Amino acid sequence: MAADLVGYSKVMASDEDGVISRLKDVRAELIDPAIANAGGRIVKTMGDELLIEFSSPTAALKRAIEMQNSMQIREAERNAADRFRFRVGVNTGEVVIDGQDVLGDCVNIAARLESIAPPGGVCISKQVYQHVAGQIAEPMTPLGPQKVKNIPDPIDVWRVEISGVNATVAQISNRVRSSIAVLPFDNMSQDDDQQFLANGIVEDVITELSRFRSLFVIARNSTFSYKGTGTDIRQIAKELGVQYVVQGSVRRAGAKLRVTAKLIEAENGSQIWAERWDRTIEDLFDLQDELTTAIVGAIEPELGAHERSQTLSKPVESLTSWELCQRAHDWQSRIDAVKFDECEALIRRASEIEPDSIRAGILLVRLLTTRVLIGIGRDREAELAESLKMAQRNVELDDRDDRAFSMALAAAGRNEEGLAAAERGLALNSNDGGLYYTRGCCRVQPPFLHPEKVESDMAMAEKLSPRDPIRVHYYGITAMAWLASSAPDREERALRGLEAASREANAIWPYAIGAAAIHASNGNRESARDYVSAALRQKTDLTLSSLAEALPVPVWIAAWARVSHVSGLLVELGLPSE
Repeated sequence: MAADLVGYSKVMASDEDGVISRLKDVRAELIDPAIANAGGRIVKTMGDELLIEFSSPTAALKRAIEMQNSMQIREAERNAADRFRFRVGVNTGEVVIDGQDVLGDCVNIAARLESIAPPGGVCISKQVYQHVAGQIAEPMTPLGPQKVKNIPDPIDVWRVEISGVNATVAQISNRVRSSIAVLPFDNMSQDDDQQFLANGIVEDVITELSRFRSLFVIARNSTFSYKGTGTDIRQIAKELGVQYVVQGSVRRAGAKLRVTAKLIEAENGSQIWAERWDRTIEDLFDLQDELTTAIVGAIEPELGAHERSQTLSKPVESLTSWELCQRAHDWQSRIDAVKFDECEALIRRASEIEPDSIRAGILLVRLLTTRVLIGIGRDREAELAESLKMAQRNVELDDRDDRAFSMALAAAGRNEEGLAAAERGLALNSNDGGLYYTRGCCRVQPPFLHPEKVESDMAMAEKLSPRDPIRVHYYGITAMAWLASSAPDREERALRGLEAASREANAIWPYAIGAAAIHASNGNRESARDYVSAALRQKTDLTLSSLAEALPVPVWIAAWARVSHVSGLLVELGLPSE
């Protein structure tokens, strides 16, 4: 285990004697006793750094988590800027003994894992994960292969999710693939209603960039969360974990269009290139291709011409249909029945203008399946049937986009076909977080039930879009998978996910009801009552009978079984029966 005190040089500069004294106290009262009790040995110390040897990776990781939790409690009353926080890395393998010292790649990798960990957090190697899986209560998120200093091959890294540590964003600044975020472009037109045009250009550029396997592209829903915040570019890049950021603006005057864009290297804020395009609105699709090519060419010059031409070829759509879809797109992330109705009207108008519009078809599939899954659909069977029909048509028109198809199949419980569709889509575009999400949804039901894989898929979806409004479902669907499994700690794992989902700003009632049912079955009446109240705030007309109509779709079957078991108790705790 390698541990390092965050910001040691900075705090030393402000109060050298005080910091040294505090560090000695922390060692004597917290760190050293915990290590000794676990049979560990401090190999060496280097000021603020520690290298510790344990007899097993499980012992090392348990002590690392204990240390980080204890440090949070110890430092809680201090100002955030003055708190001691350690980064910790844990690796396992053979070492070379040199007197009291240990040497070798195993030690070097532990130190590199520490450098990847968030302040107050822990990162582990794949080898450690394989040893400890099922023995550690804390969730563990795969970060994928990480390229680190002085280690020739990428390290497969997992992050241990410690409560209170701000580490929702994967540490990908050293990934093998270049990473990029395209921020929402400013609308410089006199008409505020033209914002959809700027948003649409950005969305299409993100879509086309994400098709390049050599790029790691943050999803639209996360980058658009920074719209109008005025956040510093370097801070945005740090929070999203990217190397490059694209900024730009759009100005429209009648049929004339001016688009500007600049590519920024996030670490130092330096501008790599800037460009301006003056076009007419009729040239919009060509302009999007030019912008995408310019971005890719600036950061990935080794990309072959064939891959570029294949990636950038897409069906030309009616501009009027495109405009309607862009207006609808912003409303789809809002869990609101009224907005969904307005959104559906725009999508259907777009389809009337351009009957073969893939964009409109995808939006309609997402809308219909979301309605069904969250229980606000008008006619579940009819909406599922239409979504499947539309999704199949989309694939026939363009076999490069399987996300909507896999989503519709997952909602209908056709999991084998949904898995195959998601796998096809990921083979073409490994940057599509939606495909990881739908693949996870297909793994919630037997015979494909595999909660660890669901958890991994949802973690990858979150990594690609760490600020996504649908992140609530990453936690909730993972909980459904654990609840449906036979794991001995399934209810504990499921409850952790349901409670995390319920804490999200756009939480929906099925997750609160699921948490209430588990608490009720465990005799925690007050907690169950709180979650029943939360569900009723999220859906004011919720009743036991309406719940019975909404929940038994494939993804919710495990939750419905738990709710049915304690339905009478839930009514006692405040859920109306009718």
